[in-house]
Amino acid sequence: MSSLGELIRERGPFASVYLDASHDTEDAAKAVELRWRGVRDDLARQGADEATLDALEAVALAPVVGKGGRALIAAHGAVLLDRVMPRPPAATTARWSDLPHVLPMVGSLGPTVPHVVVLADRKGADVHGYDGQVGRQGEVAAEEVRGEEHPVHKVRGGGWSHLRMQHSVEETAKRNAALVAEAVDKLVAELNAELLVLGGELQARTAVRDELGARSRELLVEVEGASLADGSDDGAFDSAVQALVAEHQFNQENELVERFATESGRDGGLAVQGLEPVVEALREANVAALLVADPALGDRTVWAGDDPALLALRKSELSGLGVERVEEHRADEVLPSAAVATGAQVLVTDRASLFEGVGAILRHR
Repeated sequence: MSSLGELIRERGPFASVYLDASHDTEDAAKAVELRWRGVRDDLARQGADEATLDALEAVALAPVVGKGGRALIAAHGAVLLDRVMPRPPAATTARWSDLPHVLPMVGSLGPTVPHVVVLADRKGADVHGYDGQVGRQGEVAAEEVRGEEHPVHKVRGGGWSHLRMQHSVEETAKRNAALVAEAVDKLVAELNAELLVLGGELQARTAVRDELGARSRELLVEVEGASLADGSDDGAFDSAVQALVAEHQFNQENELVERFATESGRDGGLAVQGLEPVVEALREANVAALLVADPALGDRTVWAGDDPALLALRKSELSGLGVERVEEHRADEVLPSAAVATGAQVLVTDRASLFEGVGAILRHR
């Protein structure tokens, strides 16, 4: 959520839009246009200005390949966020409000795992890094690592010349693997990666794996059958990577839900649920992870100051703290904004029973 920090510091009001942007049929463009027209009319009725609506329209009608959705947030005639979602939203959302509505995006953008992907051969590797942040899309680093090109293949035959050639091939491959491993270790550290996927021919993978640092080896998962050779099936490798990242994300979320359940069952545990204790913990910057059951949170409201982390259930609480400008906001907007402002993780989940639709894992008691 940290990458949304700039967004919540913008001044509203905001238009937040989530719609099906699929282009997978012959009449898809017309269908998207009709959906957008409905969204535009809805926002206009809520009070959105024409400049902001025009800015949204310029990007809302842009094609999305295949099946997918679009998340758009705009204010004052400018689109502040435009993200393609891997699947259409469960329902079209068009909201004009003082705060950006980011919760549907958190639950729909798919895996947010920082990871590194490597496809290696004996000459080097293609290395790609993804920081996994919600507010940014696609890879953030890419490098083509190439070492010595000759000799890289062993030759058959006998005699000392052939033995020297084979030894030279092994040394070249080892040096190339060391170059790749150095680049991978550096990127893993920079992104604080949680997963490292290594593909390519078996000998190249083995050579790179042997040269990796301890941290990278801990994160390593190898994928067979991938190759840098011309004509290789990139789609199969991409699908394997996506499956591994999704599995890692699912396991992380499961661990978070299980931790919440464990802490909730302990006397003095590091978990609270219900609007009042969660709001208090957010105000004290004491939330490590915010858990939200979106529909259950409903239309509840929370008071907040200009700083979204200054929030309370009652206006008088903030006035008593000396907060001069206090406004009432929807809880499903202000709680995620407060989590962003205080560096907390946010999880939209239906795997935990949450009183009033919200819970939190605390940093300390």
